[in-house]
Amino acid sequence: MKNWLALLLMASLASCGDSTSTPANSLASNNFESVDGWMGDTPPPSLTKEKAHSGAYSVSVRPGIDYSLGYNNTLGKMSTSRPEKIKISGWVYLPSPQASAQLVTEIKDPTLPTNNVLLWNGIDLKKEVKKFNEWQQIERVITIPATAKATSTFKVYLWRGDGGQPVYLDDLSLSLDNEAK
Repeated sequence: MKNWLALLLMASLASCGDSTSTPANSLASNNFESVDGWMGDTPPPSLTKEKAHSGAYSVSVRPGIDYSLGYNNTLGKMSTSRPEKIKISGWVYLPSPQASAQLVTEIKDPTLPTNNVLLWNGIDLKKEVKKFNEWQQIERVITIPATAKATSTFKVYLWRGDGGQPVYLDDLSLSLDNEAK
């Protein structure tokens, strides 16, 4: 429950970053610096200063912390028009081949009583990352299902799965894919 509460909190904080360098097609971005100070005396356990691609903070999953802070919003609040494709980009750090996690994108329709998952896509970072002990950028373009509505929830977060070592995420950004027709 705490993990999902942290995800909900991140939705309200995701747009608190520096807007001066935001491209026109950007939907949201966060380097996790803007989260510091918003949590009071008890920051979410996934927020860390151990490693960072930029600034001082990133988010991490590890044994005992299965989900990171992430992005959570409705499609209707993300864009004035219905997006067809969204590009997800971020920087990840895996210390060794034994570290594993997934960068998850999920879209749900809250109006459906059962089986409300319209899309679940996990980027297996262990397969994506070619070098360990250094930051690497990952990108994925997600096609929004035709059944998604403005009220559908869009989430992006790091999920530990069965990884035994920490995995870090920083400089997460979401943008409309310029290639979408």
